[in-house]
Amino acid sequence: MFVFYLNYDYLQVQFYNVCMKNKNTRNYVIDILLTAFAALLCGTGCGFMNYASLGMDSIGTLYDGIRTAFNLSLDSIGTVSMCLSVILIIILFFIKRKYVSIGTLIYFLIYGVFANLSTAALQRIITEDSIPVKATTGILGILILSFGLGIYIAVDIGVDPFTGIILLITDITHKKLEIIKIIFDIITIVIGILLGARIGALTVIATLTEGPLIAFFTKKVQAFYFKKIRSI
Repeated sequence: MFVFYLNYDYLQVQFYNVCMKNKNTRNYVIDILLTAFAALLCGTGCGFMNYASLGMDSIGTLYDGIRTAFNLSLDSIGTVSMCLSVILIIILFFIKRKYVSIGTLIYFLIYGVFANLSTAALQRIITEDSIPVKATTGILGILILSFGLGIYIAVDIGVDPFTGIILLITDITHKKLEIIKIIFDIITIVIGILLGARIGALTVIATLTEGPLIAFFTKKVQAFYFKKIRSI
C-alpha cells in the first residue's frame, strides 16, 4: 500500500478531467457494482498474500500483527480489517464526514469477508506447503490486489478508510500528502511487526511493485470504462 498511496494523488489528477467530462453520462449502478467487484478482488488478493505467509504490504502487516496479538486464526485477517475499518470510519464520520461515502462503505463490507474466505479456501485447496507454491500464491495476491485497487481508483466513488485517515491527517497537519503517507505506512509496518506480524520477501515485492501495477491497471480501466460509456 505504501507505493499505492504515493501514486494516489497523481492518478486522481491524471483522471480528474476524464471523470468530470463523463460524470453526467456515467451509470452509477455500474459504478457501484464495479466498486463492489474491486473490493472483492482486494480482499481476495489480501487473502492470497496472507495464506502465503511470506509477508504483506504495509496495511496487511498491521492486520497480521493485530491478528497475531489476539491469537486469531490465519483466516481471521478479514475480520481484523473490518473491525479496524469500523473504528476508522467512525473517526472520519465525526471529524471529516466528506471522506465517508458509498465507496468507503462498499470497501469495508466486502474486503474483509473475501480476505477471510480466500484464505480459508486456499488452506483447503492447496495441499503442498512449499516455498515455490506459497511464493506463487503471494505474487498472484499482489497482482489481484493491485488490479482491484486499479478498478477502485478508476471508478472513483470514494476512498477506503485508510486513505480517508491519511487525507484527514493531511488536512489537520497541513503537511505534504506524500510525507504523511510515507510516515503513516512506516508506522503501520512498525506497529504490525511489534505485534508479531510476519514480514518477508513479499513485503519488499509489494512495496516495490504495487504502485506501478495500480497505476497501470487504473489507466487501463479508466480508458476502457469511459470509452464504453461514451459508446452507449
